[in-house]
Amino acid sequence: FAAGDDAVKIGLVGMGGRGTGAANQALSTDGKVKLVAVADAFWDVIDDQLKQIANSVKGKPNEFNPEDVQKFGGLDAYKQVIDSDIDMVILATPPGFRPIHFAAAVDKGRHVFMEKPVATDPSGVRLVLEKAKIAKEKNLKVGVGLQRRHEAPYQELIQMVHDGVIGDVIMSRVYWNGGGVWEPKKTREQVK
Repeated sequence: FAAGDDAVKIGLVGMGGRGTGAANQALSTDGKVKLVAVADAFWDVIDDQLKQIANSVKGKPNEFNPEDVQKFGGLDAYKQVIDSDIDMVILATPPGFRPIHFAAAVDKGRHVFMEKPVATDPSGVRLVLEKAKIAKEKNLKVGVGLQRRHEAPYQELIQMVHDGVIGDVIMSRVYWNGGGVWEPKKTREQVK
């Protein structure tokens, strides 16, 4: 696509914070990208999230009009996005659904970007691994949101450990200090 005039047509499955964030990132790239189809289990979030994406990408390379996007709702809406005229799909639903969605995308011949974790149980992991082999045979590109693996400071630190800069590692303990679990804001009336 880099040498051609055609835009990479993207479908988005999962319109929560991470899904809309991934769509923002895709539309903010210099390459020609078009968000053409979206799905969420809940119809009521789709229009608001599309407006949020449109506002986030104003002035960036790939602005879009939310009215031009195909919208699908319900638990099987992922099938409609994957069956749409797309080149790749972003899978950003809760991880328990990821293996099924990934399998459908690979079976349909779609390139995939999916968030982590890719599965939540052994049968899901086995399905993802099986479909990953098929994706490789089909020459499909599959990316997983493992952002830390791609950040230069983390890569440099790991290289220093491998080079023995800190000596022999005899124990390791890792903590993630974040802002807590995301929780939607509720009005007083909604809580009652």
